[in-house]
Amino acid sequence: MPASHARRLGAALSLTALTLLLGALPQAEAAAPAPASTPVPFAAPAPSTPDAIAPFLDDVLASVDTYWQQTDAAAGRPAPSIGHDWVAPGTKVNTACGAAADDNAAFYCPTDDTIYIGQTFAGNLFNGVAQGLPGEKAGYGHAVGDFAVAYVVAHEFGHNAQQEAGQLTGRRSALPTELNADCLAGTWGHWAYGQGELDPGDTQEALNAALAVGDFDYLSPQHHGTPQQRHDALQTGLNSATTAACDKYLSM
Repeated sequence: MPASHARRLGAALSLTALTLLLGALPQAEAAAPAPASTPVPFAAPAPSTPDAIAPFLDDVLASVDTYWQQTDAAAGRPAPSIGHDWVAPGTKVNTACGAAADDNAAFYCPTDDTIYIGQTFAGNLFNGVAQGLPGEKAGYGHAVGDFAVAYVVAHEFGHNAQQEAGQLTGRRSALPTELNADCLAGTWGHWAYGQGELDPGDTQEALNAALAVGDFDYLSPQHHGTPQQRHDALQTGLNSATTAACDKYLSM
């Protein structure tokens, strides 16, 4: 992923290189949606402070939105509609979900159809100093880098896709939709590679972040998945050209 200090993958990078990054790719169920136009690569410089990360989040969101527009169009579905709020450092905003979003937030609110991500959290994640990640505290993974942040944005956008498909309503456990959203984030990563938007090491950053945010709170309805479950769900998506590979998590 472009950043001032990062090397870009050239368009001539072969499928063999992708295999080295992601592992052996399974036979795709269907061709990935053809891009409507050449996408603009991530243009924001690598942020070094939390309040400098908003333009980077905008670029990631634009890429994820383009992916879902193409995916929904190929499936005959309406284009996605979603809001976002990159909560500024030191501030807090009200949401329609009954909880305020502060500068350490990272969640999707289905009631107001908005992604809330705190700029402090995103900046700390980018710089590898985010605190309190349950998997990382237990010794699993380490969340750091631009694609770790991009994974969070793509994961939350996945919840919007679930909402528009009627898959969030009436669930007693968060686990199926959380792992499905991890997988959907991975399918965007697979697509983004094809657009030339990834740098060497980006996918590993996301996989390490997935390990870091896993938890072991098995008895809670908000259990999002163990570090290994979240890693594997993201890997499934990264290896997949279509979102159909992620449906299995919804039936857990």
